[in-house]
Amino acid sequence: MHPVLDVHLGALRANYRLLKDRHARKASAAVVKANAYGLGVEHCSKALWEEGCRDFFVATLAEAIELRACLPEASIGVFNGLLAGQEKDFLAHNLLPVLNEPGQLERWEKASPHAKAIIHVDTGMTRLGFDSTQLHTVAGRHGAFLQERVVLLMSHLACANEPLHPKNAEQLSRFEEAKKLLPNVRTSLCNSSGFFLDTAFHQELGRPGCALYGINPTEAVNPMQPVATLTAPILQIRTLDRDETVGYGGTYPAAKNARIAITGLGYADGWFRSQSNHGFAYVAGHKMPIAGRVSMDMIALDISQLPEPLLTEGLAAEFINEKQTVDVVAQSCQTIGYEIFTRLGRRIQRTYK
Repeated sequence: MHPVLDVHLGALRANYRLLKDRHARKASAAVVKANAYGLGVEHCSKALWEEGCRDFFVATLAEAIELRACLPEASIGVFNGLLAGQEKDFLAHNLLPVLNEPGQLERWEKASPHAKAIIHVDTGMTRLGFDSTQLHTVAGRHGAFLQERVVLLMSHLACANEPLHPKNAEQLSRFEEAKKLLPNVRTSLCNSSGFFLDTAFHQELGRPGCALYGINPTEAVNPMQPVATLTAPILQIRTLDRDETVGYGGTYPAAKNARIAITGLGYADGWFRSQSNHGFAYVAGHKMPIAGRVSMDMIALDISQLPEPLLTEGLAAEFINEKQTVDVVAQSCQTIGYEIFTRLGRRIQRTYK
């Protein structure tokens, strides 16, 4: 038996609708990089296409080629840009490179007289993208290319999840200046959290990622529906016949008659070892503590407090559910929901409802 990640496509579609309805122009793309944040790009992207999404973004060329096989007619942008030698693959699969620096623009201009592209301007993330000086330079040298072949001008917000952060206004101002160099080109600035900022940040196309998958994009109560449930089988339940410790290092003391459930999930499946003696799972609706260290393939739970009548055949443990959401798990691991989902390994069976 394998751990199972149940992906609720109806909730995914509802999240897309919510975001699109919030957008000032009612225009939303979908970011499906990293295998749709670990939930499965084929099923998730097809569900979003059925919901009306036509613009998709991934991180790498390999991800884009995989997505193209799922969505033959979609617009697919590739954030990491056009690396040397990739021109033929981008053209063969009808992909949109997100051009991040002048060398990429020059290679793409030479690769084809007609192929379209996206321009990424860095407004303060200090990651990928043209800086303002570079953008001014290419506007002077490649004006025809920018006006005829660029289908989108984009940037990325660094602090959108903090609505009052001064960086937001600074980035918006810089983006508005960049727009003057590419008049009449469609624009995109807001990520998931940006949908919950002032409509000036929405521009003409939103690019949500994490919020689609149920991760909270705000500082308030999560407006998104949970999309995934992670369940692990219980391999064995032991009732101790003496005082004993549980797991590597003997870090969890368990008294005689304690009930220990061994589940089929571990750090090889992407579950955090930092959950050792710290995290929880739900068994038959009851919150049960992790007993001892998370090991490669197994996690022990102390289910001593689980009522006896609930000890039925086929019992399983839920590590992510509506009570213990991905954000709750992330907080206990001192990380973010993105990392929780994208770490989930290939031994975890993904099912779609």
